[in-house]
Amino acid sequence: MSTQPSKNLDTFPNPHPGRDYIIEIESPEFTCLCPKTGQPDFATLSLEYVPDRLCVELKSLKLYIWSYRHEGHFHEDVTNRILSDLVAVLQPRYMRLRAKFNVRGGLYTTVEVVHRQSGWNSPPPPPADLPREIQELPAREAPAATPAKAPAVSVATAPKPRDPVPLAEPAAPVATPPKPRNPVPLTEPAVPAAPAPPASNRFRMLRRTHRSEPPPTAATIIEPAPPEPVVRQDGLYIGIDLGTTGCRAIAVDASGTIKAEMSAPIAAPLRKDDQVTQDPTVWWKAVSGCLQNLLKEIDPARVRALAVDGTSGTLLLSDNKGNPVTPAIMYNDRRAVEQADTIATLADTNSGAQGAGSSLAKLLWLHERKLDKRATHALHQSDWISGRLTGRYGHSDYNNCLKLGFDAEKMAWPKWVNKLGLNVTLLPEVHVPGEPLETVSADIAKNFGLPADTQVLAGTTDGVAAFLAAGATEPGHAVTVLGTTLVLKLLSDKPVFSLEHGIYSHRLGKYWLAGGASNSGGAVLLQYFKVEQMQEMTPLLDPENFTELDYYPLPDIGERFPVNNPEMMPRLEPLPGNSITFFQGMLEGIGRIEAQGYKLLEKLGAPAITTVYTAGGGAKNPAWERIRERILRVKMEKARSKHAAYGSALLAAGIVAKTYQ
Repeated sequence: MSTQPSKNLDTFPNPHPGRDYIIEIESPEFTCLCPKTGQPDFATLSLEYVPDRLCVELKSLKLYIWSYRHEGHFHEDVTNRILSDLVAVLQPRYMRLRAKFNVRGGLYTTVEVVHRQSGWNSPPPPPADLPREIQELPAREAPAATPAKAPAVSVATAPKPRDPVPLAEPAAPVATPPKPRNPVPLTEPAVPAAPAPPASNRFRMLRRTHRSEPPPTAATIIEPAPPEPVVRQDGLYIGIDLGTTGCRAIAVDASGTIKAEMSAPIAAPLRKDDQVTQDPTVWWKAVSGCLQNLLKEIDPARVRALAVDGTSGTLLLSDNKGNPVTPAIMYNDRRAVEQADTIATLADTNSGAQGAGSSLAKLLWLHERKLDKRATHALHQSDWISGRLTGRYGHSDYNNCLKLGFDAEKMAWPKWVNKLGLNVTLLPEVHVPGEPLETVSADIAKNFGLPADTQVLAGTTDGVAAFLAAGATEPGHAVTVLGTTLVLKLLSDKPVFSLEHGIYSHRLGKYWLAGGASNSGGAVLLQYFKVEQMQEMTPLLDPENFTELDYYPLPDIGERFPVNNPEMMPRLEPLPGNSITFFQGMLEGIGRIEAQGYKLLEKLGAPAITTVYTAGGGAKNPAWERIRERILRVKMEKARSKHAAYGSALLAAGIVAKTYQ
């Protein structure tokens, strides 16, 4: 049989002509061109029919559907045309074709057409109790992804007990031990020393020794020591990664070897204009499902610690028991523009709280609408999940708190936050990532079969966790996360900030992770292609020859990095004559955004990139890797793991403690 597109439909005799039964066929890869613009239209075809004398042969149907890829058709016309051709060849007793087209200009189109043979008495649709045969069109094999191997990592030895890091004025003597969660005016370490009231426990780092000891006085900022490892040689350690549409949990042993992993979907956030929200309870449903399935693959009694990462800038308010009093405002929500302008008049230009995407701007938006009246805690995604595990809320880490205004250089909440008029008691207590928070609650231990002394450690953001998972260890090493968005992280010996370009730096021990997140990435690809389509087209790409299409792919209006412009428009023209070229042009455009980002970081003082590790779903595409390698002109390395959950697992195991100290 031919393997070229064809309008010929082959048939074979119905093996059971004396019985009514239904055949269902689904093709998620239908493509034709818009007759007005020439831009590709993509649809899922669902065919259902009751055969009479003949059945359609699937390979010929695949080639028939393929033949429309370079033809221009209106949605309504092409759906009717396909049904008419099938009816002419098969003469079925009943046939229904449903074509669900992907978004175009903000609109989804679904066309459904039906044929019933004269004299066939069953009403449409056919009776539900008929025997049903479900078939799928044969698809080309997608290139298999080579699983990343996790080499053994040396376990960090426990450092000597350390004093807590003061997050208030370092030079101010503390008269009495601080009382937990007692709100006080936020202080600025650079202010000359003067007698000060007791510092709130909310603004101090936890440590292993007794909390009530007064912090030491000092004339300069005290650098935070790395968290103490909690490694036991026979133990297992779990990392949990929360994304926008999915959750993943990975268990490792003390050497970092993966022992089991599980994933679960999360319902997509709700979008309304600039507002993007999500119900936090769907996070817990996904996390608990992942944990339950993961613990079936390992011995729960061996679990020693867990750590959680989540999307940076996502914020919700909860009461004192952790019950959400607002939906979660997602990282890419853009409602707080006016509040961001207010923050900009007060905050240092290097503050991570700059911009409408910051969690501080979202908190101010909620405060101005009095939606924080019943709240006790302002929490990030990973903070809330950690609270569900321990039963204690109001704790975070200095990576997540960067966009809430926390100054990771001075290790303090800045004084200007007071001027916003917020209820500062909502702000979480800040910890070093990897530092123990609390053991799991009695209910969690019972429900999941975990030991009662299982520790929950302070987590981090998903971008930092992905960096930890990749294996980068030296300044100049960079990690590109090809996920829903494009995230760049470059290990630097000093922080780099640029509000103009959307650049900020996360602290990582003695180093810094300089970078930013572009709105470009997998989200825009999924607006035009299904995952199966991209897998099928990948072997047909030509990475050694660029398309010369000057695309800047964005899923919507607005960009964060390397251009910080909320009004920036996507650029996806001119349109090529086929979907494969269109796909490659988009991949090249995202690659150029990546290169522009790293060049900008170098220009602003970060080291030049020497090696790039790749994580995220896009890391599975070998043609895209070659395209990026040609654009970046640096050595490309496979990430030790492509999953941020692995980075959180290493954090839980204490393995990364000495790497960056």
